Amino acid sequence: MRISAVIAVALSLAAGAAGAETRSLGAFGSWQAYSDQDGEGKLCYATAAAVRSQGGERGRKPIYLAVTHRSRGIDEVSLIGHGIFRAGADPEIQIGGMQQAFFVKGGSAWARMPAADRAIVAAMRKGGDVVVRAGQGRDAILDTISLKGFPHALAAIDESCEVKR
Repeated sequence: MRISAVIAVALSLAAGAAGAETRSLGAFGSWQAYSDQDGEGKLCYATAAAVRSQGGERGRKPIYLAVTHRSRGIDEVSLIGHGIFRAGADPEIQIGGMQQAFFVKGGSAWARMPAADRAIVAAMRKGGDVVVRAGQGRDAILDTISLKGFPHALAAIDESCEVKR
């Protein structure tokens, strides 16, 4: 799982962590779970790569979806785009009948309304897939992220960061 380790370090750095203490909590279906330390204390996150990617530049990396717990809050949902997201082409996700708009900052994206994170995670726990859309026309991308294993990955980060549901 060399790629997973690289993603873990990238997520840690994106989260503001040093990445030196990244610890795997396990693999759960399509998902990986980790714990780490940042400047504020312990953080825990679960991440998965798109299982299907369409559009965008040839050979592009898949979009990753992450759910992070930090000392300042839990269930932060983010998309890691590896330079895929363009200005003015903010992504949106769809889980079943739920849609949520995201905004881009740097190479990542977050829910426009942070209060929506908990509802997104609740929808993710029910299973299925997350469909990520961004851009229009020739620049449009469509990635699908499996939620297989997500409830177990979420339970692992909940336990590690002492989150009670």
